[in-house]
Amino acid sequence: MPIKDPDIFTLIEKISEHYQNNISNRFVRKALMLLDLQQSQWEKIENLTSNSDFYRTQGFQFDELYEMIIAAAHFIYQARVRIVPNARSIILQSGDPFTAKKQQGAPDKDRVLRDMAAQNFPVNLGIFSDLVNELYMKTTSLDKAAHEKKKPIYEKIPELKDIGRYLVTS
Repeated sequence: MPIKDPDIFTLIEKISEHYQNNISNRFVRKALMLLDLQQSQWEKIENLTSNSDFYRTQGFQFDELYEMIIAAAHFIYQARVRIVPNARSIILQSGDPFTAKKQQGAPDKDRVLRDMAAQNFPVNLGIFSDLVNELYMKTTSLDKAAHEKKKPIYEKIPELKDIGRYLVTS
């Protein structure tokens, strides 16, 4: 049964917009390469954050949406462990070396924006985590309602038992 709930789509749009603007923007994107995620997890994050028209027309399957939520939760956990403790130095070091060479001593025009991205990364990651958690809660509610007489899908996915540990600030 595909999920075509407008609240889910609205929330996914918020997640997508926040991710593109504040998490995976041009100042932070290179720092994200430090994360120890499998290619399949990156693809699921991309599917969640790309705001695809395919899902609008076809809807989401519960299991695929849960897989995207799990991938996003792993991303959040990894970012908290690997980037947040040294966000400023990691993000500032991940600036474009080619731009710096071209300018030869000229002040980096993007330095202020890069510094702001680094400074705000932990807060933006927290907002992203809250949005993913909200998506998880809404999805489980729909799952329970859709499977009143059967076991909901989320109870069949063991990784979802640890979702809180990944999404909550440690």
